[in-house]
Amino acid sequence: MDDKIRQYEVNGDQKLTLPLLSIQQMEIATDDEAVQYVKEVIHDEHSYGYPLVEMYKKNGIILHPIDATNAHVLLIINKISVLNTLAIFNHVYNRIGYNLIIDRSTVLRSPFPGASDNSNEEMSEQLPPQGESQDESSNVNFSQDVNSKQIKPDVLGMEVA
Repeated sequence: MDDKIRQYEVNGDQKLTLPLLSIQQMEIATDDEAVQYVKEVIHDEHSYGYPLVEMYKKNGIILHPIDATNAHVLLIINKISVLNTLAIFNHVYNRIGYNLIIDRSTVLRSPFPGASDNSNEEMSEQLPPQGESQDESSNVNFSQDVNSKQIKPDVLGMEVA
């Protein structure tokens, strides 16, 4: 990263530039609650090694906590609101001496077609609900739905792709 322009090289030879924080965003990034969120939620010892996919629904970002002080940005949606959120996280990490890794394995993805920059609502509609408990029956139903869309018997009982 170049500290002056806050630019990173990410997957696909793309450049990711974090915006400068506004005064309001700086207040969020310096708030004790932001620090507590990073330390106790993102870096909870039970989440090491597990990508925090549920963050995508709300923030448009997927972080992967590696250990007590390092997290890797796996995915970021290329929207100004999402980039602002990542810039806030980046500031919090730098402030508390943690490391937020943004590198060539970070995917910078375009928003879903029709997604506005005013909300992340469209992104959450594209994913199955996160954080809800899923029992075996819900997983079976999901795979049955997938299979029923791919292969259907025709009127003679033959499978048609």
